[in-house]
Amino acid sequence: MQKQLNYYFVVTAPGFEKVCAQELINLGIQPIKVIRGGVEFEGGLRELYLANLWLRTASRILVRLADVAARDFPVLFQRLSRLPWGRFIKPGSACDIRVASLSSRLTHTGRIAEVCQSAIDKCMGDQDGSGSVTQKVYLRMSDNRCQVSIDSSGDHLHRRGYRQIRVAAPLRETLAAGCLLACEYDGSRPFLDMMAGSGTFAIEAALIALHQAPGKRRNFAFMDWPKYRSGLWQQLLVEAQREEKSSTQAPILAIDNNPKAIAAVQANVAEVGLEGAIKLSCGNMQQLQPQVADGLMICNPPYGERLGKNATLEALYNDLGKVCRRYFSTGWKGAIVCPESGLVKRTGLSSSPLLSFSNGGIRVALLEMLEKS
Repeated sequence: MQKQLNYYFVVTAPGFEKVCAQELINLGIQPIKVIRGGVEFEGGLRELYLANLWLRTASRILVRLADVAARDFPVLFQRLSRLPWGRFIKPGSACDIRVASLSSRLTHTGRIAEVCQSAIDKCMGDQDGSGSVTQKVYLRMSDNRCQVSIDSSGDHLHRRGYRQIRVAAPLRETLAAGCLLACEYDGSRPFLDMMAGSGTFAIEAALIALHQAPGKRRNFAFMDWPKYRSGLWQQLLVEAQREEKSSTQAPILAIDNNPKAIAAVQANVAEVGLEGAIKLSCGNMQQLQPQVADGLMICNPPYGERLGKNATLEALYNDLGKVCRRYFSTGWKGAIVCPESGLVKRTGLSSSPLLSFSNGGIRVALLEMLEKS
């Protein structure tokens, strides 16, 4: 019997699409199209489960259920009623229907959601929401066509489950992992974060170095679908376990001058069971001296918009530049997350943007730091 194929869409933070596409390729899944905000691919349930389990840069993964033309509400209801909702929604389940409309005759998003719910009720029977499961349904009206998608992930995929304690303005796990992959980090070289914060960079680096699947500790929306294949999921978990490494090939070091930050990192590292993989140190980067000749140094310093708004950050960036020139100009690759202009000039280093994205509503870039010639 021929395997049923679906179209899927991986949602990523804008700027990380190509990184995510390469992740899919590494999983043996060929991307169909890379567009702003995500990557399209085709596959069966195995490919969907695999992507949820392994993708480090994905925010969520949607099933493209249908794309129907509709210029009025009766036609929209008729065509939505014909869709195979029973493949993804159990009787009695609540539906969280989210609608966006652009350049279409149907602009009332609330009414569109009501029509969709009525279509699901007609197909499935009255969905009274008595069950404990809520399935997310996404409708996007554009040029009088309605694209219907079902969420397969559930909670946002950046919620790995390990960040129990956080410090101010943490970097999302998916963004941190994307930055590491953009720097071609694979665990074969030493890693250093001089401003550890919640430890997200260091933990994501350890997960990469140990080849641990970021989704192995969590549940997904597809587990509540009527045709969920628990045997297939368990098989993928077993395969992932076999691929894990017992120890890191090179050291991973996280440093911060705030004892509370180090305590937060310790708690988060313990939550994910990586105590032996990451070395923590409380101290100033100005006194830092690397113990090895090469590696990757990366950090997410304050930008000024949220952290240190009333403090003078110029000295911090000046010191960062001095440390990079003194210890990390030969053999080491250095990268920082910060606005592309302004403070980065205080480092005295030239820079080359590897990624451009938004962090907490602030436009930033991952900048590779280069010695000025």
